[in-house]
Amino acid sequence: MGLDVEPGCKGSRPCFSVAVLGDGERLVDKYESIPLHRVIRLVWEYRPDIIAIDNVYELASDEHELVKVVSMLPPSTEIVQVTRLPTGEYVDIRSLARLAGIETGGGKLSPSRTAYIAAVLALRGYGSRVRFVEEKTRIIVSKSRRVKHGGSSNPRFQRKVRSAILRAVRLIKHRLDRERLDYDLVFRKSSGGLDSATFIVYAPRNKLYGIVKPYEDNDIRVEVKPVYSSHIVFESKQEEQLQTMTPYLIVGVDPGISTGLAAIDINGNFVAALSRRGLDRGDVISWIQQHGTPVLVATDVKPAPDFVKKLAASLGVPLYEPPVSLSVEEKRELVESYAKRYPRLSRILDSHIRDALAAALRAYNTYKSKLLQVESYASRIGIELDIDHVKAEVLKGITIAEAIENAINRVLSGIEPQSFLIKRVRKNNNQVQEDKHQSDISNKLHKEIELLRAQNKLLEQRLRELTERLEVLEKDYRIVLLEYRDQVERDREINRLANMVSVLRSELEKLREENKQLKETIVSLERIILEVASGQLVPGLYFSDIGSEELKIINETAKTYGRMVLVVDRINPVNWARYGRELGKILIAVLVPGNELVKRNCIESYDIPVLPRESYRIEAVDSMVFVEERVITDGYTRLLELRRRREEGKKQKLSIEEFKRMISEYRAKRAKLFLGKREKETMS
Repeated sequence: MGLDVEPGCKGSRPCFSVAVLGDGERLVDKYESIPLHRVIRLVWEYRPDIIAIDNVYELASDEHELVKVVSMLPPSTEIVQVTRLPTGEYVDIRSLARLAGIETGGGKLSPSRTAYIAAVLALRGYGSRVRFVEEKTRIIVSKSRRVKHGGSSNPRFQRKVRSAILRAVRLIKHRLDRERLDYDLVFRKSSGGLDSATFIVYAPRNKLYGIVKPYEDNDIRVEVKPVYSSHIVFESKQEEQLQTMTPYLIVGVDPGISTGLAAIDINGNFVAALSRRGLDRGDVISWIQQHGTPVLVATDVKPAPDFVKKLAASLGVPLYEPPVSLSVEEKRELVESYAKRYPRLSRILDSHIRDALAAALRAYNTYKSKLLQVESYASRIGIELDIDHVKAEVLKGITIAEAIENAINRVLSGIEPQSFLIKRVRKNNNQVQEDKHQSDISNKLHKEIELLRAQNKLLEQRLRELTERLEVLEKDYRIVLLEYRDQVERDREINRLANMVSVLRSELEKLREENKQLKETIVSLERIILEVASGQLVPGLYFSDIGSEELKIINETAKTYGRMVLVVDRINPVNWARYGRELGKILIAVLVPGNELVKRNCIESYDIPVLPRESYRIEAVDSMVFVEERVITDGYTRLLELRRRREEGKKQKLSIEEFKRMISEYRAKRAKLFLGKREKETMS
């Protein structure tokens, strides 16, 4: 997708011309005079791989606003400024188009034409990619916003949430380790689990698709956010020259939710300190490189945290960890005695900076004697050397002698003679031999320099020849490209048509398969229709279970075709208690699997016969079924049997009542006879 701003657009916001390319350099769609919010919607609609523009600041007036616009685009879409070459040079888009062999026509380019040319140039690989998203992603695991607090169960809820966060962190860590992704993990511990945790994954957001996704339930919330830089970065294909930074630093690190950093130079002088929440490894490396060149990373605990180990590995420097973890008292003594030399430390000192500074000081004190040996050794040599660089190499693990030899070799490799190479010493009576020796060294250095100058001239001449040859080849290439452009276009069209044929063949195979299945279904239906017409099969409906939707379908079918047979996979007594009375007026019989017959009473109580499904031939077509016609007589027989049993039950119940009545009458009669006998005995 190519963009170009249009002049004189109505309103305060700019309008754009848009060109959308597809199938190579073919123009698929174009738009004119559309505002930025519509451009963003179109980007989400087309989801282009590249947005090409001749000046990224046409999208916004400053970097802050530009970051905001970019954050609203799909993560997979890249922005390319075509007028910026990978070398850092800026070229007019018309000149670039002519170089690429694109026809620009006469006069000034219109915005729509500029948008198209920008898209074509980006497609051909011209320009520099604009990067706002750092190559890292933040994964935050915390308690859910749905958690309800309060009441006597609050501590129980908190323990449950902390345990859920811990389980989620373990799962995410397992997945990141399985994919071999580099990350840092900081968390806040609490009783029973974790209060929160943050992963800083050193990979773009799209690398985490299918591994970790945003999630929230009643206990936890997982957020996945790409980290946006606060300034614009142009990616270049050329390697940048790394500048050696001074001073050389010993850096103490105290990682956590709040990270503490402290840097001292290789001579023990204070350089800088910082304490801030949410620092990741990239932030720490950037901070260190702003203040110098790291030669040692130190921690105050043993074993060292993973964050510090990975930091040292990323910087390529050794890691110092004390023999045992430093106590609070040891750290306080180290820092308080050091802070007396630097009063400004008292204004920034907190617990995190104190721990980091104590680690750096402990590391410096451990290597202090060896660093003094370097100074002593260098003082005995009559050549001025970069002592700090020698110390830095010693701290990285090489011997003092090797570091001194490397320093001398760097002096010998210099092209121009330096006035400080030969150390000036006082004249005394024993100096003649020393001066002669130094003169021999100076002559040797001059000869070496002359030889290097001659070699340099030869290399420069060879470079000029190769550059000229490259220019000739580039011109020949452009000529050949112009001559065979039509052939290239034809090849592209052939490839496009071949791909289209492949897609159509695939679709044809799918349609053939569907047609085959439909023919088989038609044959089956023809056979079923004949059997239904001859009375061999009876139509019915099939459901796995009944519910409100199924009841509605049964009622609508019964209105058209009358009473029917129903086939189900299982019997749910609750649903039949709810719908059984209504279904009793519609169904002839219900066929169920043999293992469900034990629950048949909940259906047959509504005068609906239940029969074993395995006893009948059943032909199924979608939700319709066709059952052997004898199911009707079997259902009627079962219904008569149910009614007979019910009548016998009623008679048995009447006989018992009659028996009870007879017992009562017998007892009354016996009581009457007994009372009459007593009266006769009394009268006599």
